[in-house]
Amino acid sequence: MEISELKDILEKKDEEIANLAKFRDDLNSELEETKGKMSELEHKANQLDRLNSEVYDLKKTVTLKNDELNKLNVELDDLKNQIAKLNDIIKEKEKAFDEQKIKLEKAETELSALKPTEPTEYTSEERLICPKCGARGRDLKVEEDKSKVLSYVGHSPLYSHINVCKKCGYKF
Repeated sequence: MEISELKDILEKKDEEIANLAKFRDDLNSELEETKGKMSELEHKANQLDRLNSEVYDLKKTVTLKNDELNKLNVELDDLKNQIAKLNDIIKEKEKAFDEQKIKLEKAETELSALKPTEPTEYTSEERLICPKCGARGRDLKVEEDKSKVLSYVGHSPLYSHINVCKKCGYKF
């Protein structure tokens, strides 16, 4: 009986050893799985560190680019101010140009009024003819045009002359 009991104990111990070996194998495989997961997590942690480093570098780059953008915006504002000033100067120059143009046109009309009359169908080289009624010779007289001063001799003004028809009173 002792032998059978011992055999039973031995069988139980063998079963326990087998169960413990199985348990050990399960724990080893679980340990390997955990090591694999740990390796994966370490790899992901390294990737996360690299990504964090890239994010930091990108934030640094964004800050530098924002600084450059602010500088460029300041330069742009300065250029806009300069353009506005130049536009104001151009408007002033255009105004002065228009004023000079008006003065020039006025001077040209005054000069053309002072220009001696050229022979036309109403004049001949020898005699003037009234453009309105056709009168000639003694029927025409020359008067001073007091509205147009040509120059001053001393303190006396020198006026331009105008032709007046004695018959119809037309001035030309």
